[in-house]
Amino acid sequence: MIARSKRHESAPAPTGDTPAPFTPPEGWTKSPRHSTSRFAFEMSNTTGWYRNDGQGNGYFAPGWDSERIARRTGVFRWIAAALAAVILIGGAVLAAAQYGGQLEYSQLRAGGIETTGVVVDPVTVEHSTRRPRDSGRKYTTRTTAPLEYTVNGKVMQGEVTESSTETSSIWSTAEYPDPAWTPGEELQIYADPEKPERFVLVHEYKEADADSLPRGVTIVLIITGVLLILPLVLFIAGARNVREARKL
Repeated sequence: MIARSKRHESAPAPTGDTPAPFTPPEGWTKSPRHSTSRFAFEMSNTTGWYRNDGQGNGYFAPGWDSERIARRTGVFRWIAAALAAVILIGGAVLAAAQYGGQLEYSQLRAGGIETTGVVVDPVTVEHSTRRPRDSGRKYTTRTTAPLEYTVNGKVMQGEVTESSTETSSIWSTAEYPDPAWTPGEELQIYADPEKPERFVLVHEYKEADADSLPRGVTIVLIITGVLLILPLVLFIAGARNVREARKL
C-alpha cells in the first residue's frame, strides 16, 4: 500500500478588487454612533475629517467630531442667506426704479401739458457690440436727439435718449438696429407747466399702467421669485447636511 500525504489548500490571497479593512490612524476617535447613510460615505470618500469602515463604524480625525462637521457642511445655509439678501436687495432697487419712473410719468400725465416735440439736428447715433459668454453677439444702437417743444408759448429744448439691442444666434444673424429717431420726427410729450424743462415722452405701456401696478414692477417681482429658488435649494441642502452630520 502506497501512503499518500494529504494536500493542504491555503486560503486564497485577496485580490486587488477586495478593499482593505480600514485601520484608524493614531489619534483618530471612534464615533459612538453607527451610520450607513449616504452622507456618511460621502464624507468618508471626499474629506479627511471622517472615515467609515463600510460597516457603519465611523472614525473622526483629530480635532473633528460630528458637531464640527455639521458647522462646516452647514455653511450652505449662510451662503443661501447671503445670496437671498443680494437677490432681494437687487429686486427691491429695480422695482423701486420701475415704480419711480411710472410715478413721475403718471404725475406729468395728470397735471402736465400734452404737446408735440420736434426732433432737430444733430441726432447722435452710437453703435456698440459685445459677446456675452453664454449667448450670441449683441448689437446695440444708442440714439440721442435734441427735442424742441412749446409750453405756454415758450419754446423749450430738451434731449431724449433711446437704446435698442438685437442679438444674433446660431439660427439667425443680427445687425445694428435703426436709430430711434430722425430729424423732423414729431414726438408726443407731457411737460410740467411750472417747470417746462421737465417732460416725459408719451409711452404706450406707461399709459396702460398709469392707474395700476406697473408691469415693469410685476416682471421684477416674478424674476426675483424665480431667482430665490437657488438660495432655497442651498438652504435645504445646508439644513440636510447639519441633520445628517449630527448622526455620524
